[in-house]
Amino acid sequence: MLNVQEFIDACRECGLNVTYQRILIYKSLVKTKTHPTAEEIYHEVKAEYPSISLATVYKTLETLAEHDLISKVTPLHDLARYDGDTEQHHHLVCLKCRKIIDIHEEALNNLKVPKETGFKIEGYRIQFEGLCRQCALEDDPNWEETSAKSNEDTTFCGK
Repeated sequence: MLNVQEFIDACRECGLNVTYQRILIYKSLVKTKTHPTAEEIYHEVKAEYPSISLATVYKTLETLAEHDLISKVTPLHDLARYDGDTEQHHHLVCLKCRKIIDIHEEALNNLKVPKETGFKIEGYRIQFEGLCRQCALEDDPNWEETSAKSNEDTTFCGK
């Protein structure tokens, strides 16, 4: 993630005006790991800048995402979520509570796509879908016990 000065410099390099609103929105986004919605960012920024509008927050987030200063994450549901971490990483998405968890796993960055696809890869994100620990335990109170017996990382079973 960029610190505030790096963010300001990156905005200028992209030809974007550096505004107080943009800085507040960026700071609000990068201080959390929850991948907030525009509405969540709006409520946080509004506490410091009461005259900001929800439309300004939406427009700013979209502009920052278009210039790769932040990432837009839209997994499995209708609300866009945003991520201040633009480094290559992937996500675990809970199908029940919609929590999004970052995973930084180098092995996932080395996957090969068969050449016969004829597809020119320009970017990628891997998204694993399932239940977070809390939701898994709500569904099955013994889940952690039974999964701990394997003593291995979770593997994708192809379902």
